Amino acid sequence: RHLAMQQWHEAKERAEQANRAKSEFLSRMSHELRTPMNAVLGFSQLLEADPALGEEQQDNVREILRGGRHLLELINEILDLSRLEAGKIELSLEPVAMASVLTECVMLLRPVADERRIRLHPSCPEAHVVLADRTRLKQVLINLMSNAIKYNRPEGEVWLETRLDTAGETIRVSVADTGPGIDPSRLDELFEPFNRLGQDDGAITEGTGIGLSIALRL
Repeated sequence: RHLAMQQWHEAKERAEQANRAKSEFLSRMSHELRTPMNAVLGFSQLLEADPALGEEQQDNVREILRGGRHLLELINEILDLSRLEAGKIELSLEPVAMASVLTECVMLLRPVADERRIRLHPSCPEAHVVLADRTRLKQVLINLMSNAIKYNRPEGEVWLETRLDTAGETIRVSVADTGPGIDPSRLDELFEPFNRLGQDDGAITEGTGIGLSIALRL
């Protein structure tokens, strides 16, 4: 038994070392990739502003910008995920009014929702205040809400609601939508990084497939 326990502890330590090495590698690579990516985006924006470009050339530059922004978003989210897995994310806890945070999230996502003709229905009493890191709480809510918009049907709806639990100590935040949903047998895959279950029907939806993993860990 002693030998088995010793082997288990050694295997656990090796796995933790490998995980730390992976997180450190991802963090370093993300930093290295972000610098040239910012240069690509910066010069693409200069090109976009050039009045000498023809319509086709402007379309090509816009395509570079779209691809570059998507790649930068992916790099940033990988960096966030590696920090979370390594336990390097520091939280600054303070009283946060949920109504204020939800309003900010709705304002940020309203243009995307309007483009897809999706109606947002926020519902949050002013009295709902939580102890949280405001920036990270907002990051979680934006991830959940943007998924509800992206994987919805055209002219669909999204409901955002906060509700106090029976003990009066915890607030539950719910995000619901009129999208097609996910097969119950695949719910275990929902928070796996890069596993985009909503792509099974062949539809192309923007995103990195990391947002829910970050939300869960936060």
